[in-house]
Amino acid sequence: MLTPGVHAIVMISMHKIIRQHLLIVSLGILISGCVSHDGTYLPGCTAYAGNKITLNQGHFVWEKFTDEVLVGEDGEVVNQFPGYPLEGSYRIDGQMVQMEALSGETLDTMYLQNSGEQRFLLTADEFASWQQEGKRHDCALQLISNSGR
Repeated sequence: MLTPGVHAIVMISMHKIIRQHLLIVSLGILISGCVSHDGTYLPGCTAYAGNKITLNQGHFVWEKFTDEVLVGEDGEVVNQFPGYPLEGSYRIDGQMVQMEALSGETLDTMYLQNSGEQRFLLTADEFASWQQEGKRHDCALQLISNSGR
C-alpha cells in the first residue's frame, strides 16, 4: 500500500511519462507527413515514349522522350517535342501539384499519390481512376530518384 505522498509522486511521474510519449508519437506523425515530393518521376513500366518530370524545391523540368527517330526530307532528325523540355515553378496544395511554365502558361494539375513505399505523380484522369476504382495506371509516373535536378 502506497502512502498518499508516494502515491502522488508516482502519479505525477506517470503523467510526465505519458506526456513525453505523446510528444514523441506526435513528432513522429508530423515528420512522417513531411515526405519529400522532390525527385524524378518516370513511367512505372517499360516505356518507349513518355514523360519525365523532375520536381526540385518549387522548380520543375518536364521532358518528353521516345525511342522513335524521325528524319525529315532534308535528312535531319525531326524534333518530335517542340517546346520541351518545359521548365517553371510548381506548388503543392494537398495532393495537387500546380505547375506554371516560365512562359506563364498554367499546366494541367497533377496529383501526388502514395501506395505503400511508392510515390506517384498522376494526371487528373489517373487520379480519378485511383479514387473511384482504387487502381492505378501501370505506366503512371513513379518517383524513381529523390535526388532532384
